[in-house]
Order: sequence, then C-alpha cells, then structure tokens
Amino acid sequence: MMSLAALLQQQHDQLAQMQGLLSEEFELLKQRRALELPTLAERKQQLLGAIETLDKNLAEQPDLQDGLASQPYIMARIADALAACQQQNDTNGRLLELSIVSNRRLAGFLNQLRDRNSLTYDAKGNTRSGTRSPGIKA
Repeated sequence: MMSLAALLQQQHDQLAQMQGLLSEEFELLKQRRALELPTLAERKQQLLGAIETLDKNLAEQPDLQDGLASQPYIMARIADALAACQQQNDTNGRLLELSIVSNRRLAGFLNQLRDRNSLTYDAKGNTRSGTRSPGIKA
C-alpha cells in the first residue's frame, strides 16, 4: 500500500494532467476543431476513472483526517489545482454552448438559403419552408 504522501502527490499529478486536457479542449473549441473532441473526451473519461480509483484508495487510508492535516502544503496545491480544473471546465462549457448556438444559427441560415424560393409563414409569423408542410403530398 502506498503512503498517504505518495497518494496525495499522485492526486495532484492527475489533477495537473486534467488541467492540461482541459486547456487542450479549450483550444480545440476556440479553433472550432470539434471533430477532435471525442478523442479528447475519451482521454478525459479515462483520467476521471483513475482519479475516482485514487479517491477510493485515499478514503481507505487509516487515520486519514490526521494524515491530511499533517500535509497542508500538498493539500493547498491539490485544492488550487481542483479549483483551476473547475474554472476551466466551466469556461469550456460556456464556450461549447456558444458554439452550439452559433452552429444552430448557421444551420438555420443555410436552410433558409436552400429553401429561399419556397418560404412561407406560419400563424405566428415565423418563416418555414413551404415544402415541409404536412398537407403537401408529392
């Protein structure tokens, strides 16, 4: 069984790896390289599994609370790394939402261009393609 100090250092190292993956994800989102996100998401999921396993190992340590209290420096570093991961993840989430909204707007615009000649209006005044109405049979 590993010592508490070694487990805490490993936890910090894993959080540092997660920070790197989140930064990489941010760059992919910023550069609109969405096709590379699934591979990155798989790597993040594997790392999250490793972090979860390590957390379980830490929870099984005897006299855990006393041991953690005797390691204030590494605990502060772990807390800082975790906070940085959470902040970057929140930023990535907002950027992803903006990207989705932008893609939906673009898809709507492209549909309007495609269906420009067959646009009609519904009862609320919204545009839609006339060929999509349920009453028309080809």
